Parts: sequence; structure tokens; C-alpha cells
Amino acid sequence: MSLMHDNAADGSPATASSDASITVIEGIEVAAFTTVVERLRAEYPALPTTRIEAVLMREWEAYTAGRPLVVPVAVEAGVRELLDQA
Repeated sequence: MSLMHDNAADGSPATASSDASITVIEGIEVAAFTTVVERLRAEYPALPTTRIEAVLMREWEAYTAGRPLVVPVAVEAGVRELLDQA
């Protein structure tokens, strides 16, 4: 799993915490999926968006082991509805 930008000579992450598109949740820097795809598309214009998204999803799954870091509140509400029916 490569969580570092390949071109980062100093080993720093590809994004900087001063980037307004980055939010910190439970101590982890996060950015919207579409924002990350846009940044990667700009950096790798020869690659199709579907390839970038597929690699991003594989990296996400490797990083999180399939466990979400955040859950949309609407999902929580949906879980309540299902649990209430049980």
C-alpha cells in the first residue's frame, strides 16, 4: 500500500494540511472523494478517470481494511429504521 506520493522527495504526504479541501476527523486528514480524483486527474492527465478511481478505491480498502472512518448521518438514520423494524 502506498500512502505517500511517489514524487515526494522528502517523504511528506502528497497533500498539505494547509489545503482547504482537507479536513481532520479523529486525527486523520481526509478529503472528499471527488476532490482527490480531481487532483489526481490534474497530475495524471493521460490516465482515464475510471483507472484513477479504481486505484483510489483499492488504496482506500487497503488503508481502511474495509472499515469506514466516517459514516454519513443519513446512513445512521437508515440503520435506525432497519433496527426499529426488527
